[in-house]
Amino acid sequence: MMEHMVSSHHDLRFSVVNQYNLYVPGNPYTASELSAMAYHGVLRPQFGPYYVDVDLPDTPSQRAKSVRMVADQLIDGSWTATLLTAAWIYLGGQAPEMFEAATATPHRGATRATVMPTAFRHTDYLQRSEIDEEDLRVVGGVVVTSPELTIEDLLRIGGSKRHQQQAHQLCALVDVATLHQRFDSEVPGMAKARELLEKLTHSASSAA
Repeated sequence: MMEHMVSSHHDLRFSVVNQYNLYVPGNPYTASELSAMAYHGVLRPQFGPYYVDVDLPDTPSQRAKSVRMVADQLIDGSWTATLLTAAWIYLGGQAPEMFEAATATPHRGATRATVMPTAFRHTDYLQRSEIDEEDLRVVGGVVVTSPELTIEDLLRIGGSKRHQQQAHQLCALVDVATLHQRFDSEVPGMAKARELLEKLTHSASSAA
């Protein structure tokens, strides 16, 4: 049966029934079948339980659409993609296992566990006075923290090895000198974040 599904690559497109070009488990293929097709190189995993045709360009905009698909089922109001979710939209690679976002809107608890694990910061980034307008971007219809703010959040709020790795990769998208100026503040947690940023940028310059 799997050989039939793989050989019927172009027929798969008819099973996409949403505006995000995503293959959804159970419509009509099961999660296991979609995973197997990804293993055979027919589909590419996206955020959460979704997949796209491997021929579809892997862009920040397309990646953001799968994040939006998850959010559509979990959040009723406005939200902002943050931390590892924001980093994945910019960088691609293996998607994180958890949906991280900032929202002041209560989530839809009934479906939360069935889509994917979540970590919500209960604040509205769009209304936070200390966040500059340039700190937020719209990618694929999703409000995302800018690479600079994402790096700050990854190092100040996150700080784990994976957070640091993603922050390191995001440094290639920003002006590092300006980034250091950004970290020169007394915001709670920034002192530790400055130390981590120094290590990341020092190791990068040493490698160069």
